[in-house]
Amino acid sequence: MAKSPHERMLEQLELDLTAVQPHGGERIDASFLHRSFCAAGLPVSRPKDPIRFDRYDDAFSLNILSPERTLPGGKSAAFGVPWGPRARVLILWMSTQARDPKRGAGDRWLEIPSINSWIPSLGIPHSHAAEKSLKEQLVKLAFSQFSMFLKNEDVVLLHDTKLIESVAFTDSDIEAFLAGQIGKVRWPLALRLSEQAFSTFRSPKAIPIPTHRLATISDSALAIDAFMYLCYRLPELAEQGTDASEMVGWRRLVAQFGKHGQAPSKFRELFLPALKDALGAYPEAAAGVEVTDEGLLLRGVELPALARSFIAVPPLPTPAKRRKVRNRNAATAAPAPATNTEEGMP
Repeated sequence: MAKSPHERMLEQLELDLTAVQPHGGERIDASFLHRSFCAAGLPVSRPKDPIRFDRYDDAFSLNILSPERTLPGGKSAAFGVPWGPRARVLILWMSTQARDPKRGAGDRWLEIPSINSWIPSLGIPHSHAAEKSLKEQLVKLAFSQFSMFLKNEDVVLLHDTKLIESVAFTDSDIEAFLAGQIGKVRWPLALRLSEQAFSTFRSPKAIPIPTHRLATISDSALAIDAFMYLCYRLPELAEQGTDASEMVGWRRLVAQFGKHGQAPSKFRELFLPALKDALGAYPEAAAGVEVTDEGLLLRGVELPALARSFIAVPPLPTPAKRRKVRNRNAATAAPAPATNTEEGMP
């Protein structure tokens, strides 16, 4: 099977970095997401209907259901469909973990590491608010079903399936979640992907995403959507040549990333600031994006230029603060000259 432009881009970058790594310590920082999730976003904000979410156009459809569950004692509860930036990042993490080359072909269990190190590794600055929203969206993902269809390829990617097949939550965790006490919900040690989700995530149609670039847009679902869409489309256009272009109309963008029935003019008001933020995180893509009255005009950008976004440079070490030298005999020592009050001063 021929390799995708995304695969070839990363392979060449790996070869290039091998030659320079001893000098700079650079590394490739990439997460992976199936292209269908790059082309159709989850709800941007909390949906009015917590049970069902639909997104579609003439070429694709995405349906998310979170039906009511009956709990012990007969009480019914709805956990709600996942939404917002944290849900997107969690799906990106699950997809990346599923594609780990060291993972066994049937190993669908994903361990959740130490929270203090895990959250920054997702491209999210660690904070109490970030931890709370991640936990909320993890619960919603665990209780939701997904269906996804692509018409042009005559394929069903997901059909009435859960991304997460099992995860250990106790009765007290569920009660705390439903009461809005997210802080009392304990983090599970691991989760297990469904067979269908695992297979989809491991397919060769995954799109590499430069994880470290997410930090500056980690609070904006729409900016993440724009960022991932550009990661998906620009390398494919580059494969056709730097003269290749594609017009993505505003109505199509509304279907992919907006709200159902949203006026293109209203969507544009919200999308353009998010696109600006996405290009701030992905400046290598700027040469391939032009905003027009009709929509976004995308152009091919050379793969080596786009590949630079995956180079993560280790942060410079924080300089150690200089300790002031104190004279333990200050009480008995003679006064120092006025021009030499501290050690090391002229």
